[in-house]
Amino acid sequence: MKYLSKVVAAILVVGLVGCTLYPKYTRPQIVTPASWRFFTEEGLASANLGWWQLLGDPILNGYIEEALAKNPDIRTAMYRVDEYVARLGIVKSELYPQLSGQAEGGRGKISTTLQPVTPGIASISDAYLLLLNASFELDIWGKIRSAAADAKAKLLAQIQNRRTVILTLVSAVASSYINLRRLDQQLYIARETYALRKEAYYLASIRYDLGLTSRLQVDQAQSEVESVQVQVERFELEVRLTEDLLAILLGRPPCDLQRGKALTELAMPAKVPVFSPADLLNQRPDILSTEQMLIAANANIGVARARFFPDISLVALVGTESSVFSMLFDKPSSVWQYGANLLQEIFTGGRLTSGLKLAKAEKMQMLYEYESTILKAFKEVNDALISHQKTLEIALVQKERVMTTSDYLHLSTLRYNEGQIDYLTFMDAERQLFNAQIEALAAIGDSFDALISIYKSLGGGWAVQVDQEALKDAGR
Repeated sequence: MKYLSKVVAAILVVGLVGCTLYPKYTRPQIVTPASWRFFTEEGLASANLGWWQLLGDPILNGYIEEALAKNPDIRTAMYRVDEYVARLGIVKSELYPQLSGQAEGGRGKISTTLQPVTPGIASISDAYLLLLNASFELDIWGKIRSAAADAKAKLLAQIQNRRTVILTLVSAVASSYINLRRLDQQLYIARETYALRKEAYYLASIRYDLGLTSRLQVDQAQSEVESVQVQVERFELEVRLTEDLLAILLGRPPCDLQRGKALTELAMPAKVPVFSPADLLNQRPDILSTEQMLIAANANIGVARARFFPDISLVALVGTESSVFSMLFDKPSSVWQYGANLLQEIFTGGRLTSGLKLAKAEKMQMLYEYESTILKAFKEVNDALISHQKTLEIALVQKERVMTTSDYLHLSTLRYNEGQIDYLTFMDAERQLFNAQIEALAAIGDSFDALISIYKSLGGGWAVQVDQEALKDAGR
């Protein structure tokens, strides 16, 4: 008896200490460029801020706060994390002894026709029992701990996915708002131009009635009115569609939305400090999420390897059993039992080997997906940096073009009124100014979109801070 107790104790110690069979994880060596392809100032401060606040529009700030509080995608991501917290808890519970209680009570009768009843034994009897069952799987080969490591890594991946949702949502709200303010100003210019062209058409009609101009000029004026009218209708449509999109991002049904500063009044940061390429690996939530999935796949190899070894469990029960209820708790009615179970799969038709091959293949897939995610991240940052640089330059050229075409129209108007140029030349100047104004606003919008893309591609500590604030606001 003492020897058996020592054996059980030794097995228990081994089960608690055990070993793990999954490969030790080391972060893959990824070749990172020393600097970004396009020169920019490096730093962490601005990239870790709530960057949208730098634009200086309180309405935009309020919209982003509202989206973080009400957007259903944020809530979905939060509860998905809760799901994986529960999954981890289920797996880790297998590391502890499992206890269960059993209670029975009843009366039964045995047949007296199948065989004679033993003298002194009644054919009708009662039975009562109370049992406490215990079992404990010894994780000698680390199968449960490997599964727990897999579940933990997947949980951490979901936390990073939640931050990716936040990053994407904030960028989408800012981009939609910028686009809406661009369309608002373009619509205003189109309406102003429409009014001017209607007046020009009215004057051309009067001049035609007085015999001072040809029908060709009237038709040309009418064509210009209709041309800009199409632009007005198109901008009105795009404004409504963009407004609806922004409302949905805010967690509202489609509705009219308040505006803040005009596009041309928003502040453009003079410089945008960014992380170094090496730092990006620890800043982008999609990279961190993919790495956690790689860690999970690595741990799953341990689960697959452990299945080649026997499952060893300790089992025990203690309780009381009696045919007389009043004697149920008497000492002679007590029962107990303890022992160990060992289960070893002998022939599985190659299932275990295939399972291990599957786990290794899944790890290699995640390894290359991790590398691919990093390469895409480098590309996105480089693209955003050069786009921001070039769109700022384009916006500056477009601004100068507006000034040039404005002077051109002014001189053309004077000469047209003096009869020195024809109507077609005058309308060409007016048309060039209209196009320059529309394209200048588009260039400004593009430069802000590129700025948003920089912050989105960087990830940054602001996403972590916003994530924590969102959880706090949700009462978590």
